[in-house]
Amino acid sequence: MQTFNKEILQKKKEVNWFMPMFYQFCSDLRNVAKMADELTEKDDEVESASSYCEQSANYIMEAYRTCTSDINKLNLLKPLIRAIDNSGALYQSFSMADKVTYNYFLGRKAMFDADLPLAEKSLSYAFRNCPADCLSNKRLVLIYLIPVKMFLGHMPTAELLQKYQLEEFHDVVEAVKEGNLAKLDQALEANEHFFIQCGIFLMLEKLRAITFRTLFKRISTIVGGHVIPLKAFYAITQYLGVTDVDEDELECIVANLIAEVLLLFSLIF
Repeated sequence: MQTFNKEILQKKKEVNWFMPMFYQFCSDLRNVAKMADELTEKDDEVESASSYCEQSANYIMEAYRTCTSDINKLNLLKPLIRAIDNSGALYQSFSMADKVTYNYFLGRKAMFDADLPLAEKSLSYAFRNCPADCLSNKRLVLIYLIPVKMFLGHMPTAELLQKYQLEEFHDVVEAVKEGNLAKLDQALEANEHFFIQCGIFLMLEKLRAITFRTLFKRISTIVGGHVIPLKAFYAITQYLGVTDVDEDELECIVANLIAEVLLLFSLIF
């Protein structure tokens, strides 16, 4: 099954002539594993090891994960996640490699479902337990973990971005930290192809709200106090080159940030 997955599924993604054979292969593997378990003596030594059915299920699920990730439809993970959550001890029987893979996809799905705490927990687990020498895999996890962390207020260091060759995030991070909306738009535009290819462009666009929050906090420090005229916000955003936001839209943005308790001051209209 591993050879079939590596040599056929991963290399012949553009065709499907092998699917009837693949279906029969999986069916035969399941039947042979069941027969092998029935013929095996049920002594203590055998019971402590993985059954042939469990091993065959792992191989089949490896092929399933390959197909699911390639078609880029994370909603297909729902039945798999539900089955694992309801299985109790099944997750504990996974190898560390399988746990890392599972948490990677679980974290990605949680990110797109806007469940940021679960996304951070799952992706952090995957990154932390991925072997140190697997730099490409750790880089893949960071592509999704970094935006999640940024939404939660944790910015990656320049050293981290350089180590894993993720300099595309550098100007985005700096723009959010500075509250520089024009710089954020430029950074997103400059690396648009990379972010779209990774499926995170729309999420990074939502960082405008966090960038606005940083900008407003800087303005409040300059103006002083917690009661600030809206016109002061508007004038400064115009000065900084944010020309795609009119005064009414700016009022909505500030009101939403206050409602979400991301800003703690009052406005004068």
